[in-house]
Amino acid sequence: MAINFPATAGQPTNGSYTYTVAGITYSWNGSSWEAAGAGASATDRTLFSVNTNAAGTPALSYDSNTGVFDYTPPQPEDDTFDDVVARDPVLLRDVFIGDYTGATGAPKIHYDDSSHTLWFKCPSIGGDSAKIELGNGISYNNLRIQTTSTQAEIVSYNTSLFIASNSAGSNITLQTADNIYLQVDSYDAIKVLENGQTNGAALSVELYWGTGAGSKKLETTTNGVTVSGALTAGGLTYPNTNGTANDVLTSDGSGGVTWSTPAGLQTRKAVNVTQSIANNTAANVSISTAKGFALYSIETSHAAWVTLYTDTTSRTNDASRLETTDPTPGSGVLAEVITTGAMVQMITPGTICFNSGSVATTYAKIVNKSGSTANISVGLSYVQIEA
Repeated sequence: MAINFPATAGQPTNGSYTYTVAGITYSWNGSSWEAAGAGASATDRTLFSVNTNAAGTPALSYDSNTGVFDYTPPQPEDDTFDDVVARDPVLLRDVFIGDYTGATGAPKIHYDDSSHTLWFKCPSIGGDSAKIELGNGISYNNLRIQTTSTQAEIVSYNTSLFIASNSAGSNITLQTADNIYLQVDSYDAIKVLENGQTNGAALSVELYWGTGAGSKKLETTTNGVTVSGALTAGGLTYPNTNGTANDVLTSDGSGGVTWSTPAGLQTRKAVNVTQSIANNTAANVSISTAKGFALYSIETSHAAWVTLYTDTTSRTNDASRLETTDPTPGSGVLAEVITTGAMVQMITPGTICFNSGSVATTYAKIVNKSGSTANISVGLSYVQIEA
């Protein structure tokens, strides 16, 4: 390219006289024009420009024909996931993070937009998955979600695990095609067993206490409920062994229930009392009997007048009655006999005797009619009719 330099006659020769053409400045040294001479710049910077592109893969390029630089800045560090998806909403619907082996193309984390699924994939069939850790870090209060080669796990470390449904009418459902175990440490506490039923409806429940043999205390079966050990219900503790044939359960009144032989019909009983009594003198005695009984007979060892009473007040009120006078109805006299010696006096028809205060005692008055002081013995034969 030919350059038409200006005339130099009379111009300084120290390089201060310049001429710019095509972006290059020349200076006159007294004999020739030199590029970038003293006091001159070699380039006209006004010819250069920069185009800044959208953020992406960092790059810088230059077009020598136009003098234009193209600059692509990197993505900002505070980019959000939504920002990334928004830049390419079609390609970034599915997101892949990580690679287990570096060459298989199997991602550690995969979000599938079509199925709304977030996968944390195992590196192999027998391997453990990536772990989701929620909490304060290793050795702190954490919640871990993971799968192992044998089971899926939700594990709470160094803190309690709380599972709740706070909405009315909302349930917590544990569902399985097999068994459900509730364990404390590694020990069974409650089992809900499918028991091999194909319809899944014939379930049994087992409750445990302690460990080892005999720790199962309750089991539901097709026939009902089986309880191992003692059963306490309503404050009553029932025996855990069987009684003999025809035994019945009897309460001791203090919460204990035992096997016992049923009472059935009562056998005849006999009681005696002996008192030293002067002739024609009365003695008041108490005889241990049932609270209520059918009196069969009264036996005396000597001639005597024997009267039985329902209470001591009736006996006191009857003290002045003569033996020739019959007691009045309702006076508290149960029965009386007058004997002439050692004899048994049958009571016919049979007489019902009882203690008005529901005490197992019969009160009696014995008058010695033998003619001298004697040890008078009186015996009663009866059958108990009140417990």
